[in-house]
Amino acid sequence: MQITIYSTAACAACHTLMKWLDGQNIEYVKKIIDEDADAMVEYVQASNGMIGVPLTVIKNNDEVHTLTGFNPQKFKEVLQKG
Repeated sequence: MQITIYSTAACAACHTLMKWLDGQNIEYVKKIIDEDADAMVEYVQASNGMIGVPLTVIKNNDEVHTLTGFNPQKFKEVLQKG
């Protein structure tokens, strides 16, 4: 399973999500879109018109889940599938 979180430096919800994942011992890649132009390009491509951070892309085999915001219950559902 590969998890990528697109965030901004000052996003409180992003920091909450990452702290939650850290507490679950779940590895992820953090990309700060307001500090990294390449990350911003990836974010725009991954967002499919959704606006907001955190934007989390979870890839598991052939499945790709894109989540906006932080809803612990939704994350648990997606992560349990993996």
